Amino acid sequence: MLFALVIAAPAAAQGNRDRDRDRDQDRDRGPRETETVDRTLTASAGGTVRLKTFSGRVAITGGSGNQVVIKAIRRATRERLADITLEITQNGNVIDIDANHRVVERRNDNVVETDFEIQVPRQTTLDVRTFSAPVTITGVAGDSEVEGFSSDIRLTDVSGAKRVKTFSGGVTVQARDWADGDDMHVNTFSGDVTLRLPENARGDLTFDSFSGTFNSDLPVTLSSSSKRNFRGTLNGGGTADFRLHTFSGSVKIQR
Repeated sequence: MLFALVIAAPAAAQGNRDRDRDRDQDRDRGPRETETVDRTLTASAGGTVRLKTFSGRVAITGGSGNQVVIKAIRRATRERLADITLEITQNGNVIDIDANHRVVERRNDNVVETDFEIQVPRQTTLDVRTFSAPVTITGVAGDSEVEGFSSDIRLTDVSGAKRVKTFSGGVTVQARDWADGDDMHVNTFSGDVTLRLPENARGDLTFDSFSGTFNSDLPVTLSSSSKRNFRGTLNGGGTADFRLHTFSGSVKIQR
């Protein structure tokens, strides 16, 4: 009898998963619909915007004033749009945006494709998490942390410290200006990295890669090196910390 119970338990679990999948598929029958969400909140300079999404696209622009303007276009079946909502909350000077807040628990088909256009005060700190949505950030001077899986990530006309991580997507950062302490941490697996930096960008430099190459228009002085990594300084060194890690992706630092 014990042997029979041990065998039956996995079969029962598989049966539950199959029923959950069939239930979710039944709820998703029908054409895809489009839902538009517009929201405006007030946040002073130095605030934080945190975004979690999965697929679609993300475009964030820094502007004047003290408003965060969120425009989102969501695409899914009517049932999925009802089960999975766009949640926007504010706690003081921190705004959280969740593109896939689950009102009804779903084991399958539990995300909604969402396109975001978000305007923030220029000095806003950003924290963006996505899976496949490409991310574009323009004109934001606050610190930014962006993480994706297959996302291409592009930061243009930015300043402040940057932490960017993606698996197969490429990373491009074009810094508007540079200040001591503006760290740059970039981690990819197969994506290439391009950094366009001002002439005065400087700091400690670490590069690690299995097969990627490194090129810099700014002077680099090595303190230690091996076949796959090196340590040194960029532009004579400074208080900023450049950490660049890839597996097969190449890194270019351009003026």
